[in-house]
Amino acid sequence: MTDIEIIVPLNISGIWYPVYTEDIRYTGSIGLSLVLNPPIIAFPKKGEPEIYFNNQRVNFPNLKYLSLLANVKLYIQSEVPLGFGYGLSGAISLAYALASYELYNIKLEDALVVAHESEIFTNNGLGDLISEYYGGGLVYRKKPGAPGYGEVEKIIVEWEPICSKPLSKESTEKLIKNKNDNALVYINQFLHNPSLLKFFDLSRKFTEEIGFISPFPNSFRKKGLILRLKECEEGWIKHTPAIHGAYIR
Repeated sequence: MTDIEIIVPLNISGIWYPVYTEDIRYTGSIGLSLVLNPPIIAFPKKGEPEIYFNNQRVNFPNLKYLSLLANVKLYIQSEVPLGFGYGLSGAISLAYALASYELYNIKLEDALVVAHESEIFTNNGLGDLISEYYGGGLVYRKKPGAPGYGEVEKIIVEWEPICSKPLSKESTEKLIKNKNDNALVYINQFLHNPSLLKFFDLSRKFTEEIGFISPFPNSFRKKGLILRLKECEEGWIKHTPAIHGAYIR
């Protein structure tokens, strides 16, 4: 193992609108999400392409495409589980791209595009990776695409306690292909007068319309997790805003 550590935050989308284009670099989603800590920490080394998640080797579909960049073995430490909606597929792919850049001098733009493409080809995500790359806490993905092609705007809001509870492991594919045209309406409503509470209120409306129900006030369910504002009880995972995006240290 090298002395390199790659830090990548989580991303939990509240509202999203899928956009598919002929040029996959511009495929992605318009949306609103929270980029949060605790981040994953990736320890890369040169070797047979493999992903170890909390000391267990995992079958990671994106690896089929990521391994075209370089031969990297990644050891991931995470405080949240894989497959519940924390944007970990995008975070792991981003870590692989940054490792390829750092270990093999792969051009950064090319590495980021391949990581983005690996998310699209496997139906694992449309907006997590670009959000995690730039960071910013509450972010607005105003143009879909890979880092350098899409565009993310950081929204300044007053922060309050945020926590999550993972409930069940669920597939992302059905989620991202479920286009709700109200997404653009809710995004515009949010941008008119942004606040953290408004993000939660509109995210709850949006996710309920596609079948995800949370029993808690000031919360919403996204995929297999519930994200909650203010009411952080024992047993919930506490989050802070990831003001900075992914980086190598």
